[in-house]
Amino acid sequence: MNNATQLHGVSVGERAAELVTLVAERLADPAVVAEFAGRPDNRDPIYGAMMWGPMTLSNGLPGTAMFYAELARRDPAWSSTVHRHIRAAGEAMTSQPSRGLYAGPASLLAATQSCDGHYPGLRRKLAAWLAADQLTRLDACRTQQGPGVTWESYDIINGLSGTARLLLDSIDDPVEQGAEIERALLETLRHLVAMSEPISVDGHWVPGWWVPAELQKVEQDRLDYPRGDFNLGLAHGIPGPVLILSLALRRGREVPGQRAALERMVEWLIGWIRTDDQGTYWPCRVGFDDEIAADQPERLFTRTAWCYGAPGVAAVVHHAGVTLGIPQWRAHAVRALHDALARDESRWTLTGPTVCHGYAGLLQVVHRIGTAEQDEVLLGAQTRLAETIIGMADLDSPFGFRHPMRYPRSAPGPTEFKLLDVAGILEGAAGVACALLSVIPADLLSNRSDASTHPWDRALALS
Repeated sequence: MNNATQLHGVSVGERAAELVTLVAERLADPAVVAEFAGRPDNRDPIYGAMMWGPMTLSNGLPGTAMFYAELARRDPAWSSTVHRHIRAAGEAMTSQPSRGLYAGPASLLAATQSCDGHYPGLRRKLAAWLAADQLTRLDACRTQQGPGVTWESYDIINGLSGTARLLLDSIDDPVEQGAEIERALLETLRHLVAMSEPISVDGHWVPGWWVPAELQKVEQDRLDYPRGDFNLGLAHGIPGPVLILSLALRRGREVPGQRAALERMVEWLIGWIRTDDQGTYWPCRVGFDDEIAADQPERLFTRTAWCYGAPGVAAVVHHAGVTLGIPQWRAHAVRALHDALARDESRWTLTGPTVCHGYAGLLQVVHRIGTAEQDEVLLGAQTRLAETIIGMADLDSPFGFRHPMRYPRSAPGPTEFKLLDVAGILEGAAGVACALLSVIPADLLSNRSDASTHPWDRALALS
């Protein structure tokens, strides 16, 4: 990135630092955050869900705590704010915790793991809970009848891959490690390897991660995919297991068939690279009939986001290519990201500044691959993306950035968005600020090294 790039006489890095500081100041008090984010009118306009979940990474206190942990690595003055959010999150935990990386005890573990060795007793308890819960969920997967799986059996957001990402950090931690942590991780790896094996459905051999219609969580998905589908998105698709199998190999954890499973998954993803008038891309999802067709469709819906589309898929394909030493995989990932950035921006189908399906998620992917490859196109694109995010700041809003949600969902233009006040990592201001950290020079916001053992974007399966 060229830090000399100017926005009204101020460099992009300087302006990003100003906005990160503003977000940090506005999110600092958990009670104030809860007051604004928990307003009765601050709801998803389609489903009515409240955009405040105190025990979530997506829009709650574990997400804000993770943001402050990133800041505290740069400036220890933020450590007290981290503690305030960790304590408030602990107080919000219920006796019936939610499962998955993004909610409940796992989300609090993700936050406390980011705190450079602090909270040892809490981390030990949360890691033990997570291992036991992971083993219980794996037992449930083994008893499931018939071919096919649910998202929860493998995805990053709600599934076993997201929680396995935390186990990978627990297993080498002197405080958190233990026999049950090891067993939970290795059984998860065996589960993902088994899921990669082809299965027979209606006389056709298809990938084992097929999700049949009756296991789809959303009614519209059951209508759109009456014979089920295969998900390519990083948030809910097979890229999540790719990252886990790849990272586990790097960490020295391997089960029989792991490399072959990784190759099957990545080669399947590469086989679904499509090309249109603006270059290559990855579709979001593939229907059963598309998968078995002799002539597979060339045009499928895509977006240019972390959750779905080329950026998220490219990130894990690149990671696997580095892990197994396969330069062609890395090349596919870089080319797809180049093509994605070169597409007409009106076709990116991004929504606002936030991480999940907004500009912050794209920025973080570009930062990761651009830095790993020292690719000038990607490093330069960071400035462009950061400028766009900076231009979306809303200084009159409670948190500095707002999360737009389309209403009605089929509406074509920006005037039909409802702007919501969200605090956390996935859909909130904390995630936007975390992504902006990638374009801020080392001499801003920092009085020491910002090297991170547990970077925030591991929650996005990017590290």
